[in-house]
Amino acid sequence: MNMNNNSNNNFPEIIPIFPLKGVVMFPDTYLPLNIFEPRYLEMINKAISSKSRLVGMIQPNNSNHNNFCDVGCAGKIVKFEETSDRRYLITLKGLSRFELISEKTNRKNFKEAQVKWDKYREDLQKKDIKEKFTNLKVSLKEYFKIKNIKVNFEVIDKCNDYNFVDQITMICPLAFEEKQLLLETISISKRGNLLKSIIESYASEENIAKVVKH
Repeated sequence: MNMNNNSNNNFPEIIPIFPLKGVVMFPDTYLPLNIFEPRYLEMINKAISSKSRLVGMIQPNNSNHNNFCDVGCAGKIVKFEETSDRRYLITLKGLSRFELISEKTNRKNFKEAQVKWDKYREDLQKKDIKEKFTNLKVSLKEYFKIKNIKVNFEVIDKCNDYNFVDQITMICPLAFEEKQLLLETISISKRGNLLKSIIESYASEENIAKVVKH
């Protein structure tokens, strides 16, 4: 069932949140999810029945005094399918990042959070960025080779989406702290520079390791 309607910019102050370590979502990206735990099935039921159909993706942060990271991203359920074994296959479209104020477990045993949207209000504005990401793509190719990740380099070369940086951040096996740092960086151009720096550091470490071994 497709659920593509115009997004509502008047976001609620309380939203359900889905904690997944190593998973981040950005505005104008799409995140498919396989929902099977009973509490999260309840979460999706509530989200679908709400006006906004929002679900907040956020990373757990067990190394901090808080249970979760300070920033997540809310997505709207734009696709929903129920399987024969009672799972939900959904797709979220990222709309806006948010700051976490507080969270609690509700009666249905899933988390709801009070959030603020102000810091990332520009997430909803139309982007007009034209960039070929040439230097980033060169670094990415080296990174994928080092990580033995098979990718179609022709697709990467042809991709000029303004949020190419965000799409790559979502799929790359970066440390959760690195993904979180990228998520919290407001400017997409600064995220691009930061991502390039991170993946080049992996290449540098691998090259040093090879020298040491030999």
